[in-house]
Parts: sequence; C-alpha cells; structure tokens
Amino acid sequence: MVHRTLRRQKTVVEQLPESQGNISLRQDWVRSNIRLIGNGEYHVEHADCYFETRKGIAKGYYLLRLSINAVGLPTLCSVSIEPVGPNKSLARTFTVPIQSTRSQQCLALPIVILQRSRVKIRPISGQGPINATFSVLPTTADTIVNVLRQWTTRKPKENDNADAHETHSITQEITWRTEQIYRLAQIRHQNWPKTPSDKPTKQETDERYENYIKEIEPELDHNEEQIREWLELNQDAPLISIIIPTYNTNSNHLRECIESVCRQSYPNWELCICDDSSSAVSVKTILRSYQSSDPRVKLIFREKNGHICEASNDALRMATGEYVALLDHDDILADNALYWVARELQKKPQANLIYSDEDKINDDGMRACPHFKPAFNIDLLLSYNFISHLGVYRREILKQIGGFRVGFEGSQDHDLALRTVLESSPDQIIHIPRVLYHWRAHSESTASNPDSKDYTTESGHKAVQHFLDEQHRRGGVRATARIKAKNRFTCQWHIPDKSPSVELIIPTRDQAEVLNLAVDSIITKTTYTNYTITVVDNQSEEVATKNLFKNLKRVHGEKINIIKYNKKFNYSAINNYAVRKSTADIVVLVNNDVEVISSKWLQEIVSHTSRPDVGCVGAKLYYSNRTIQHGGVVIGIGQVAGHAHKYFPGDSPGYVDRLQYVQQMTAVTAACLAIRREIFNEVGGLNEQDLTIAFNDVDFCMRVHARGYRNIFTPYAELFHHESISRGTEDSPEKKERFKREINFMLNQYDIQSNGELPSDLFYNPNLTKIHEDFSINTSPESVKQGIELRSNFRRMKDYYLRQ
Repeated sequence: MVHRTLRRQKTVVEQLPESQGNISLRQDWVRSNIRLIGNGEYHVEHADCYFETRKGIAKGYYLLRLSINAVGLPTLCSVSIEPVGPNKSLARTFTVPIQSTRSQQCLALPIVILQRSRVKIRPISGQGPINATFSVLPTTADTIVNVLRQWTTRKPKENDNADAHETHSITQEITWRTEQIYRLAQIRHQNWPKTPSDKPTKQETDERYENYIKEIEPELDHNEEQIREWLELNQDAPLISIIIPTYNTNSNHLRECIESVCRQSYPNWELCICDDSSSAVSVKTILRSYQSSDPRVKLIFREKNGHICEASNDALRMATGEYVALLDHDDILADNALYWVARELQKKPQANLIYSDEDKINDDGMRACPHFKPAFNIDLLLSYNFISHLGVYRREILKQIGGFRVGFEGSQDHDLALRTVLESSPDQIIHIPRVLYHWRAHSESTASNPDSKDYTTESGHKAVQHFLDEQHRRGGVRATARIKAKNRFTCQWHIPDKSPSVELIIPTRDQAEVLNLAVDSIITKTTYTNYTITVVDNQSEEVATKNLFKNLKRVHGEKINIIKYNKKFNYSAINNYAVRKSTADIVVLVNNDVEVISSKWLQEIVSHTSRPDVGCVGAKLYYSNRTIQHGGVVIGIGQVAGHAHKYFPGDSPGYVDRLQYVQQMTAVTAACLAIRREIFNEVGGLNEQDLTIAFNDVDFCMRVHARGYRNIFTPYAELFHHESISRGTEDSPEKKERFKREINFMLNQYDIQSNGELPSDLFYNPNLTKIHEDFSINTSPESVKQGIELRSNFRRMKDYYLRQ
C-alpha cells in the first residue's frame, strides 16, 4: 500500500560502499575526520573521528551489523545511541572489539531505540587505514533475545581468564532481564511495532474459535420463526439432492452424518446414498433403517466395489433435485446449512456452484481449525482445492460434464469443481461465508492427516493440468502444472514467443545508496532480458546522486534511462508522467528501496501480466529482517486497507498456505506492481489529483478490478522492501491533513455501506479481523453480519466495491 515520501537531502553525503561481503549498507551516513579511499577502505585523519547516521532512526528494535578491520591499530571502537533534539544527555555509549586483521567478520549488536536517535560509531585508533562496513536494520524483540542467547551458548573454558567468566555471567543476566522486560511490554501492550511474535498461537486460535462458536455464530444465524417466515414466502425454493457414497463407514460417524441431514431446518431435500459394496453388516443395517423411516432417503447397494467415483455417480443418478450437495459419509452438516444455501440460490439463480466455509470436528464433537475462505479465486483453486466443503452444484452442469471421472479418485471433488468452472462465469460461482460443514478429523481422513491418501496428489495434479489444457484448447494461455507439496500445485504460465517489452519505473530523490542497491540487484539478478529501467529524478540535489546517474548511464547505456520530473513530489503524477513516455508492453512500478531476491522474479510477473484477464500483478515483499511486508493488500483492514500477513516470518505458509501460492487479490502494493500499459491507460492511471501519496495503488487496483480484470499476488517474485529507508512519517500538520484528506477520499469512493470504513475484501472473509493483518478471527458480530450481508447482495464480482 502506497504511503511514501521521497525526502530531499539537505546535507551532501558521499556514497559509502554498498556492500562488503554479506553486509549491505541501508542508511545514509556522514563521517568526520575519516577520508574515503574506496571500496570500503578509509583513512583515519584524526583521533576525534566518527561515522554517524545522517538522520535519526525511529523508536524500535534494530540490529547494528558492524565490521571494522584495522592493521596494527587498537582493537576497540565505541557505539553511541544519541537522541535527536534536546535530550542528548541521555545518549548511551558502549565499546565493542574490532578485528586487527583484514578478515571479514561481522558483529551483530542488538539495540533498542526508545526515541528517535542517531547511531554514531567511533573507531578508537590513531591515524591510519581501516576497512569498515556497517548498517542498522529493523528487527524484532524476539530476534534480539535470540542473539543474546547465542552470546551465552558458549560457556568459558576452565582455563579462560576471570574476565571471560565475568563477561559470560553479565551477558546471561542481560539476556534474562531483556526477556523479562520484553514479556512485560507485551503484557502491558506498549506501543511497539507489531511483530511476528504477535501471531496467535494454535492454543490462542482454538480459544478464539471456541469464543466465536459461543458468542459470534449464534448472532449470525436465524431463529425458527425467521426460518419459518422465509419458507412460507419461498415455497418455490429448489429441491436439493444430497449424495453420499458409503463404504465400511464407522457406525457412529455414519449415524451422525445422516442425522445431520435429517435435522436440516430446510425441508426440501432428498438424500441419495450409494453403498459401495461394504463388507460391514452394520453399515447396511443403519442405511436400511433410515430409508424405512424417511421417504426422502434413497438407497442403492452396489454388488461390486467400484471406489468413490463410481459410487458417487450411482448416487448422482438417483438425484432429481435442481442442485446437488456433496457430503462425505463421516462428515456433518450444520443444522441450517441447506437453508442458507437455498436462500442464496433464491437470490442468485444463475449459480452453477455454491460453496461455504468449513471447520473440523473430532469424535467428541469439538470443532476447530475453521477455514474462512475467499470469494471465487481461480488461481487459488488451481493451487489447491479451497472450495472443498460444502459444495453444491447445479445438477444440469454435472450431467453436462459427465459427473465424477474414474481415475481421479482422492481428488474427484477438485476435478469436479474445475470442470464446473470451465462451463461457468466467475459470477456463477458463489461463496457463502458461513461455516456450514464440519469435516471429520480422524487418523484415516485427510482432515487430520493430509498424508493419509498419497494418491490424492497425483489425481489433483491431473485435474489441474486437464483444466489448463482445456482452457488452452479454448484459446487461453498455455500453462504447465507442477506438484509443489501434498495436494498443492503451481502453474507456470507460458510467456509469448515474442517476449513482451517491460519498463521498470523507479521514482527517486537523492538517496544514492538506496537507489544503487535497487538498480544493481535488478541488473545483476534478473534473468528476464527484455526490460529497461527508467529512473524518474524528482529534483535530486546531492552530488552522490548525480554522480550515480552518470555512472549508471555510462555502465549500462540504453538499459537505463534517467528522466527528470521537476515538480513538487506527487507519487501518482510522477508515475503517470513516466508511463506516458513509455512504449513498453508492460510497465512495472518499483520503489527505489527494493532489492531483488529471486532471479526469475520478473519472468514470473511477466507470465501473469501476459494473461489477457489479468490486470495488476504484485510481488511477495520482505522487510530487511525477512519478515513479510506484503502478501497482497486486503481492503477494509484499518478503515481503508492493510497488507496481508504483515510481519509474519518470511518462511511462514500463511493462513491456509496463502503466502505460498498464487491467488487473486483486490489490490497489491505499488512498491512492485506490474500491469500492461494498455490497461494502465484504460483506467486512467493513478489518481494524481486526490491521492498524491497514500492509497493511490489501492484505488488504482480497485478501478482495474471494476473493469473486470483480475489482480494477482504471486509469492514466486520475491524482493526486499526496505520500507523504512525511503518512507517518511506523517508527523507534520501538513502531512496529517493531507493523509486525512486521502482517507476521506477513499471513504467517499468506496464506503458503500456508510459505516466509516471500506467493505470486507472479496478475497478475504468477513469472519476474519478488520483490525489486524494476521487473518485472526473477527470478534465483532456487527462487522461479520455486514460483511456477510454485502456478499449475499451483490451479483457481479467486478461491481462489488461500487455504489449501487
């Protein structure tokens, strides 16, 4: 989400070396009485010498990465944390050892900054040469504690001197005290940046869901009187056929399954059961008892076992309902499941497939692990079967596609959903954001043990590849499916033979070190070749920046273009200006504070941008400490929008693996946003009148969505976004007022429910929080109700965010 300021540098700062070994410099530093020789080499001119961050660093947790190597000089340097402003007397100074050789060793020093401060490093030496690299990177309190723990891992040996033992003892004490202070801060909810440690534990998640079941869910349901009134007014509501294939089912599970159908508040159903030649006598006895007690129960016994696809097809042949619901023989329907399905069908008779949220249930009836799903999302469905349960299909569609396919056992539902999608428009695939299905968790089910059915992955892979092949046969882009994990897949979309031309647009103002890191990482790591870089210079003044521009042109020639934008900073206007000058097929908006991680990042982005139905494509972005900065943008969080999975650990799979797979999102951040130039122009570019700094990317993506294009997040394009470097703070009255205006603009445009915030995101879920970015459960019944109501009332996905 855009909220950035490219700040003017008032002090001329020579560019320090970008990197030495594995250490990258992230800030502007000034130096006194130290002469730059080159390539990280300096000469100390006077004993009173230092390096210092040019500007203050905000309150938070940081790691100071330091390497100062000297030959024949004393082996100490001092590090000072000096508050900006009148409180310099509160400065803290400590000494650290430096190396007496030129070996590259890095010391990681954890520091906690309590108020905006500068970091000053003083080599304690006489005059002479030194090698120096250093950086101050944001981190988390947990990381600081872990670093301190590492210091105490190695105990002094018996023959070590007394100082070593004393140092070890003191360090252990510091570690203990740091942990206690940090835990106290957590308990008291001090105003620190949210960190991955705030991600709820499994126990906390279970407790929150228990509370949801007790406090929220009853508020969302209808009572008997409301249901009765609706049934009287909707006597033409459709017959729903529930099909169940059975085979040697646990007797208790089978009874609970059938009872859950019989308890349905919606009466217009029929239950079609096909037993696949069970050897257990109890199964046939139970089935016959229900058949004799309720005429709505239809039953057939196969003489020969044919596995789940053939049994399901036999059950399907008995069905006479307009719609068919799939129910596994040991799972349970919520009591009002069919009622909510029928209500949705009455509102949206165009539906070919309806699916709901689900959870898991154990033998004690305890519910856990809710899966609150997004609206229809074809890219996520190609990654894994998120539709799953409860799935309700138009029977005519099932007849048209030939029902279940033998040979796809284990992933027959995934295959069925994909083939239904091929015959449907996105607006015919309807999501009900309610938990209507309880998936049985026992040792033999994939609900509790995904490895219990190994053959399901191969079947799922076949299903996904069949979808891709059929779509290509009908004129779509060619793609290849690959297995990534158990029942998880990736799709490689083929780039046209004539590779599209790409222009990377990078606005900047001074900050030569930051820009050089971004450009160098792009050029040295990017494997896709048909691209150019346009740096838009917004009134840079520093000598180092101007020298960098000259050097980039000299070294890279036509690969890099430098254009000037000599007006007041306006992020939207700067990018619009650059796109108007572009002739590339694809433009990529890129912040000047990114750093490429994955070499095929641009190839991945181009592969999606080249798909005709795709609009914006966004990347997976990390903070400098490898926590997640951006996994797509979620509309409605924090009044306007927030970043999905922000501050999650970099290797986290995310909510139901959503950090690991390609998916549709309403919006992505413009820190790295690709789009075909023709679509950029079609929607009129970024809004440079009303959104000069913040939310222009969110608004842009929402306008692209409203045109019917799908915005995509891909985790396979990975970059660092060193956001704290180029981003200013909203600390002046002028900035606060501008930010307030931009929020008000977004509310005026998109607050379609008039409740002071943007609506719950289509590709999120109203049952998930609108306060945090961690996919935790929404604790506000009113917020959930509003989100569910909005989902139920819209007809076309592209119109979801528009005022009716």
